Amino acid sequence: MVFIRSDRNLFASLVSVIALTMLMALAAATASEEEGFVTPFLPTANVMADVDETLATAKAKGKLALIVMGATWCHDSRGLVKRFRDDDISPTIDENYETLYVDVGHLDQARAVNQRFGMPSIYATPTVMIVDPETGTLKNSKTMHLWRNADSISHDVTKQYFADEALQARGPAVEVGAILASYYGAINAFENAQAARLVKGYDLIGPQLALGPGNYPDGFEALWGEVRGFRYKLTDDLLALRAQAEELAAEGINEPLEFPSYPELSWE
Repeated sequence: MVFIRSDRNLFASLVSVIALTMLMALAAATASEEEGFVTPFLPTANVMADVDETLATAKAKGKLALIVMGATWCHDSRGLVKRFRDDDISPTIDENYETLYVDVGHLDQARAVNQRFGMPSIYATPTVMIVDPETGTLKNSKTMHLWRNADSISHDVTKQYFADEALQARGPAVEVGAILASYYGAINAFENAQAARLVKGYDLIGPQLALGPGNYPDGFEALWGEVRGFRYKLTDDLLALRAQAEELAAEGINEPLEFPSYPELSWE
């Protein structure tokens, strides 16, 4: 069996560190207007129509679709946008991608967008999806979660990532055999169940997040740390599970996966 260990003490420690870090980041969001930042994350009347238009335009221009799900209050979302606007990076983005910025509100908007591309939930802001406009296939599922820390990623790494992903995304599709398809099916079912737990956390913390720094209720920091810690741990476990499934399938091994378990969440 394949086993991914779930350490409850490690999870609790991670939550505490994340709560403090994220509180500082959220407080910094109020400075965005002072910095002269013009946000592309804006409400829209029909986000799915926007996605359709982006895919159609990308296809017509021979580009990939780049769908960035984020929010103005998120410093990593803002950091990624600023990098895309950098004179050294923007040519790489403009040459290879048709870009759409999707406003996720306070983790309560545009959920149909990520679901359209096979993700039951977003696990970070920003969530960066590179999509083949011909097939609607998400091409960077193994690396997209890097951008949950977008503001900490250097300009050089950012430029190289999107140049490399453009080349890889245009390569031949990898064939998925019966064993790997079976593994993927089991992992997807696990992900759907855990994502449903996460979304309940989003539903609880979203209205609190909307109050803004200085107005958060008691317990907000701990709740935010718990939500963020869970989604990060889940993301890392899903990546590990899929990597191990691919290794086993390549060796022709077909045996049940043993999935991680997580402590009960405070909103359950």
